[in-house]
Amino acid sequence: MKQGLFFWIVFSLNLIVAIALGMAIVAPYISPMSFWPIAFMGLAFPILMFLNLLFLLFWSLALDKRFWLSFVLLAISLIHISKFFRIGTNTQESKGTHSINVLSFNTHYMGAFDRKDQDTSFFINKLREIQPDIMCLQEFANLGGSFEKPMFRQFFKEYKYFKTVNADGLSQTYPTGYGVSIVSKYPIIQSGYLEQLNQSANITVYADVMVDGKTIRVVNTHLKSIVFEKQDYKTVEHISKAEGRAYGWLNIKRILSKLKNAFILRCKQVETIREKLNESPYPIILCGDFNDSPTSYAYQTIKGNLLDAFVESGEGTSTTYIGNMPSFRIDYILHDPSFNSFNYKTQALNFSDHKIVSCTITY
Repeated sequence: MKQGLFFWIVFSLNLIVAIALGMAIVAPYISPMSFWPIAFMGLAFPILMFLNLLFLLFWSLALDKRFWLSFVLLAISLIHISKFFRIGTNTQESKGTHSINVLSFNTHYMGAFDRKDQDTSFFINKLREIQPDIMCLQEFANLGGSFEKPMFRQFFKEYKYFKTVNADGLSQTYPTGYGVSIVSKYPIIQSGYLEQLNQSANITVYADVMVDGKTIRVVNTHLKSIVFEKQDYKTVEHISKAEGRAYGWLNIKRILSKLKNAFILRCKQVETIREKLNESPYPIILCGDFNDSPTSYAYQTIKGNLLDAFVESGEGTSTTYIGNMPSFRIDYILHDPSFNSFNYKTQALNFSDHKIVSCTITY
């Protein structure tokens, strides 16, 4: 009797987790504006997969046919697994006579607001190692004054012959733009905004670059941030301690509200971006900080038929966010299906809560 009750409780929990995984599987295809709770399931996709795997093992060891529930859900969820994990990597140059080294990086303003030493030489040496032809930078601006780190000066000196497209969504204060920037070794024949729904650093710019006679549209986007503050990070860090306390639940509610609003705002952004990408007369290379996971509506919508450089040539589990939150891959390099990509890499630095993401694209 006790065993029967225990199994019933386990199966009830299994059913809840299985339904949640089912929602996570379809989350990329359902707009948060239509049903915002499903976006949270997409965010939790890796955790839900792991929990279903535990239930599968439990029922298998118990020789109970109820293992089929998690087995079927896990089998279906494999359609997303390559976005999170890859075995092996592609470091060999793909077919193509032309190659472009592409880099995407949320610079966190080069550590301008941090009170710690900056690894200026390491950063510049890493760029020299990558030898980027095109750089898409987010949270990038030379703020001047006491905020101007040596890294800014060294960066501008190192790449003074590169062409730039700088976005300034707030004012004309910053000569290097505010928020997003495209830095290109190749001539830029046209540029502008692709999307400005959020008049801040979270905007999208494009540059049509001429590469050996071929025009390529480079897009750099920074989708809506969650805008966590110190108390939010503290809540995440101590969320277990906050359980059962009134102030703790209020803080959790505050975080959930911020996540919900960000999901919805990103939804509006990516639908606008996707419309503009569909109108592009040129093949596309798209980089950016999406602030969302690969099982999100934002990622799926903006990706469209583009290829994901990590899926094409990454290795292991790719995490690009390294701040005070669970690690996710939220920074991406996507490209036209007529292009090939290889040598996908990430590199952590000590002045940003994001990793550098780079790869080589050939055509």
